[in-house]
Amino acid sequence: MDSVVPAPAERADVIIDFSNVPPNSNLILYNDTPAPFPMGDDRNDYFTGNADQTALGGAPPTKSGMGPNTRTLMQFRVVNSIGAADPASMNLPEELALSGAGGLLGRLLPQIDKLNPKSAVRVRDLTLNEDFDEFGRLIQMLGTNDPNGTTIEGNPFFGRAYMDPTTETVQRGSTEVWRTFNLTGDTHPMHFHLVNVQVLSRQPFDAANYNGSPVFTGPARLPDPNERGWKETVRMHPGECTTVIMKFDLPNVPYAVPDSPRTGGAEYVWHCHILEHEEHDMMRPLVVV
Repeated sequence: MDSVVPAPAERADVIIDFSNVPPNSNLILYNDTPAPFPMGDDRNDYFTGNADQTALGGAPPTKSGMGPNTRTLMQFRVVNSIGAADPASMNLPEELALSGAGGLLGRLLPQIDKLNPKSAVRVRDLTLNEDFDEFGRLIQMLGTNDPNGTTIEGNPFFGRAYMDPTTETVQRGSTEVWRTFNLTGDTHPMHFHLVNVQVLSRQPFDAANYNGSPVFTGPARLPDPNERGWKETVRMHPGECTTVIMKFDLPNVPYAVPDSPRTGGAEYVWHCHILEHEEHDMMRPLVVV
């Protein structure tokens, strides 16, 4: 891989091989992802010499060596080696070539035990939604596949605010499959407290005419190669159903934890990890009983 597409709060452990890079080279870790992802808005794209966006509510051109700059992230300066050569045991490319438990990754990374969808006690359908609040601001919400009102255009609206009655109540120790339908125009990095999840698939559906019963418009595809392990934050793209599986084990702690007086269980949350989204109001309780 020569690129990754991480969303806010997604993490990637990356090994970079500089062995064939000539000394005195400067390499740039570069971002070419439009924001908001995936369509983008030029007013969010800042780089040296960018067009003047002040008339459109953006920023003036970025001067050389100054910010804002959303493209240039980091510089690597490759210099001559100093001192004795590293021992062969530190040769990462050779170590990584060793398969199984003998290789570096086999020794450092835990084995992935796949959760079995057949063990799930429920397949839960959820939605990612957007509308406008009373001040005309765009507001994002999580929801179920049951309508919770209508939009200005008269379409069903499925979003629920954080303080609305809980809808995601699960049994301790149970396994569930969650299908989340993204009805918005953005990719949302959905973050789950308490549990790590495994991505099962992504599948396009007819978002414009969604009424609670999805009409799929193409086949499902497997998760990307770099996200086939445990995930705590999962990218969910517009017009796609992202399916994940998780097991709701509570941690064992040496003290008593009282149930939430509001929800009557062990209360966690799941939310979008774009800051302005989670604050307004793309967060819902996740309650374990």
